[in-house]
Amino acid sequence: MSSTNKDPEGLFGTIKVGFGAGLVAGCALFSSFLSIDQQINIPHGTFYKTIGIPLGLEGMTAIGIGFSMHIIVAALIGICFNLSASYWRTFQIVTVPKGILTGAITGAIVFSLAFLPMHTLVMVPMLESEVNSTESLLSITPEEKESLSELLVNNNFVLWYSAFLHVLFGAVMGLMSGFLLHDRYRNVERIHSFW
Repeated sequence: MSSTNKDPEGLFGTIKVGFGAGLVAGCALFSSFLSIDQQINIPHGTFYKTIGIPLGLEGMTAIGIGFSMHIIVAALIGICFNLSASYWRTFQIVTVPKGILTGAITGAIVFSLAFLPMHTLVMVPMLESEVNSTESLLSITPEEKESLSELLVNNNFVLWYSAFLHVLFGAVMGLMSGFLLHDRYRNVERIHSFW
């Protein structure tokens, strides 16, 4: 069952809520993404470098671009999540627990449909070719090559941990959306006080 959001202020407000919820969730999990590096004993920021290195960047620039892309994508996911929830009655975030549940499901979907294919089909092959090549176009230090190799060796751990963090990101995003949208849906009739 769909409903159309014809109120432009409501649409703009939904975009603002989504942007804010996505940013908060992305920033809240910043240290969790750094913990991937710590758990497999590689220098902090290596996980973010895996985004920057395939783009032809190195060092702190690769980490900065990786972090920036992480935050931008988090905000875009938040916007899409809240726009979708505002257009379909079934997904409206009428309570905080429903926001957490639908957010966690969204995190799992984002992991399955976006992160997993991008990681396995694009990032890992590019990193493997960069690590295994003798004539690298980038000036990657031997220590960076070693840490990237360690990250590739522990790819299964990275995938499981990333799946958990995507679901956690979605839950935090849904929590924030539920808090921010509480007043909007205060008078909406609920089924079993949840749905």
